[in-house]
Amino acid sequence: MVNFFWVGIGTALVFRTWVDGFVEEKSLDATVPSLLETYGSSKSANDILMVEITLVEGAAAKGAVCLDGTVPAYHLHRGYGSGVNSWLIHLQGGAWCNDTKSCSNRKFSAYGSSAHMEKERAFSGILSNKSEENPEFFNWNRVELRYCDGASFSGDSENQEAQLQFRGQRIWLSAMDDLMSKGMRNANQALLSGCSAGGLSSILHCDEFRSLFPTTTKVKCLSDAGFFLDAVDISGGRTLRDYYSGVVSLQGVQENLPRFCTRHLDPTSCFFPENLIANITTPLFILNAAYDSWQIYNSLAPPSADPGGEWNSCRLNLASCSASQMQILQGFRNQMLNAVKQFSVSNQTGMFINSCFAHCQTGQSAWSAHDSPAVGNKTIAEAVGDWYFDRAEVKVVDETCRHLAIDQPLVMVWTLDLISLYPPDTNSSSVLGSIVTVLVFIIWANGCAEKSLNEAVPPLLKTYGGTSKAANGILMVGLTLIEGAAAKGAVCLDGTVPAYHLHRGYGPGANSWLIHLQGGAWCNDIRSCTNHFFNWNRVLLHYCDGASFLGDSENQERKLQFRGQRILLSAMEDLMSKGMRDFRGLFPTATRVKCLSDGGFFLDAVDVSGARALRDHYSGVVGLQGVQVNLPRFCTSHLDPTSCFFPENFIANVTTPLFILNSAYDSWQIPYSLAPPSADPRGEWKTCRLNLSSCSASQMEILQGFRNQFRNAVKQISVSKKKGMFINSCFTHLLTLQGKWFARNSPAVGNKTIAEAVGDWYFDRAEVKVVNESCRRLALK
Repeated sequence: MVNFFWVGIGTALVFRTWVDGFVEEKSLDATVPSLLETYGSSKSANDILMVEITLVEGAAAKGAVCLDGTVPAYHLHRGYGSGVNSWLIHLQGGAWCNDTKSCSNRKFSAYGSSAHMEKERAFSGILSNKSEENPEFFNWNRVELRYCDGASFSGDSENQEAQLQFRGQRIWLSAMDDLMSKGMRNANQALLSGCSAGGLSSILHCDEFRSLFPTTTKVKCLSDAGFFLDAVDISGGRTLRDYYSGVVSLQGVQENLPRFCTRHLDPTSCFFPENLIANITTPLFILNAAYDSWQIYNSLAPPSADPGGEWNSCRLNLASCSASQMQILQGFRNQMLNAVKQFSVSNQTGMFINSCFAHCQTGQSAWSAHDSPAVGNKTIAEAVGDWYFDRAEVKVVDETCRHLAIDQPLVMVWTLDLISLYPPDTNSSSVLGSIVTVLVFIIWANGCAEKSLNEAVPPLLKTYGGTSKAANGILMVGLTLIEGAAAKGAVCLDGTVPAYHLHRGYGPGANSWLIHLQGGAWCNDIRSCTNHFFNWNRVLLHYCDGASFLGDSENQERKLQFRGQRILLSAMEDLMSKGMRDFRGLFPTATRVKCLSDGGFFLDAVDVSGARALRDHYSGVVGLQGVQVNLPRFCTSHLDPTSCFFPENFIANVTTPLFILNSAYDSWQIPYSLAPPSADPRGEWKTCRLNLSSCSASQMEILQGFRNQFRNAVKQISVSKKKGMFINSCFTHLLTLQGKWFARNSPAVGNKTIAEAVGDWYFDRAEVKVVNESCRRLALK
């Protein structure tokens, strides 16, 4: 019998991207909220303090304006009790703009115009008014200064032709003047903090901030995720330096950079904290992830330096990085640690450098929550408090989230085994004819602590089929099958002969050999060694139509072809010609044909405003791309075409065995269908949609209702013995990817991973009809 398995992964339209979120389309100047970015009246909304916007008085007269010429703004929540004369100023982050185009785009957002800023912001994390969340600063005067210039509050120039004002430095000074007039001049304690681009600004302005107060005032500065490295990217270039160069020159930043730096370094170098921190006299605390998620994507391995897309998976999920990529990441971490060495000498400085894959940690979830990255039993909030109030020195380089170091526990076993082939004087004499030097290069597969023992891991020296030639600057080395291996019984798991890739040495290295033994974990039982689909012909059909391979129309004026249905048919014909001949309709009845949908069960949900955001969007897709003619006739005969784009309206009539794999709290559907920004103009769902642990009780009830709708929609599947389902309660989207498919910590039913459950269903070993709580119970407490 020929087996065929159709896998469909839900296609998502990303309406908006954030610094720490989805990164495929990100540019360095993309206007993106910081992790701490919450929404701001001094009243409680869903138990989060909402703080009204205040325009900076007298700013326009001083030329202190946003990119579009509107006046800047901040949010102030007054302190009380012991904190009435204590002030915390937090500088908002949000990347930068480095040319007229990116800055012109930015001025139509809240990052370039106060006209587009929300009127209220939520104060959480370091800005929270709750003592249990923010024990050190909860009753201080807390201010968030909005970021609307695009150069970390440091520029001072203009572009009259483009109608752009680059007045970050003036905004900073004007806001400080306004706050001093509102009581900050009486402060006995002050802390300047900032996140991301705001974290960089808190370093740049630290000594200026100190100069505002008398010497009797305790003044310190905190930079969260603002320690941007002058790193060499994976192509050998310096993407962030090139970008910063545009920011500095366009916005006239050089005149406002510290003189102690610009006297001996170029202005762009003086925009990097590593060249500043040793000479800042005010006590400064560096809070940063050594594997900063923003820097890895945008500076170390940006798409522009990775035309082959080899870092696509790694930059999104470090658990999927190859060993060679892990070494590069380790090098990045080491560069950060080296950059703060000199800084750590001073008794008045503090630092908390953890190994999280994160960006900005003064926000609600990471600041003082029970699962906050910790040193011993101290949260970030406690560590910062100990440093600020001089209770203890805090100089921490820690592995609190995920240790990404590469372990090498079996190297000696293999090294001794290989060395036994050669005489004791191998280093200097000929062995086996001409070997002068032997280096055994063994990479341990389980460099990341979260990898499963059965999970395949990409090798350090990732090679590809093909000739020994360079492609995109990477040496491509052809595959060589081992001659005579089969006669010796030396075969792979499936009986095929083993192979290696050899690139010949030359010059002084002609007689030196480096043997690299590829890693990839282990299999420890029959099931793991016969992973059901590993030796199948596996095909990934790229998605390039925008209507789930269903459209068939065109727009000649815009030169757009909507040919998804033709793409699918053409691809199937091509694959049939390449051996697939031997989907129901394409195959003889003797062929086992089944289908799997992962993350594709999109609900026709009512959003939090009472509208149907996804239905409205689907209506445009169906109408624009001519999808209706390719929808199932059994559905369109009694429902409108848009309704027939929702799986709940046609799965009962699909005759081919179908498996639905989905999360009931689908992390794509919640922010884009249930609680999209268009349905949430006040931003009350902004924190919740990013982190379900921060949802209020009323929001949790709505999420539970969404889950119940999901369960009701798939009830009809449970009737048929041919259909299967695995609906868990994870906050995720897509579950057939490496980290969740067969890993040790895969969402499980009993002791079965998703891969095992799908295998049982496909091979008819058992019925699989699962609605489970395998990741996180989101029921109301």
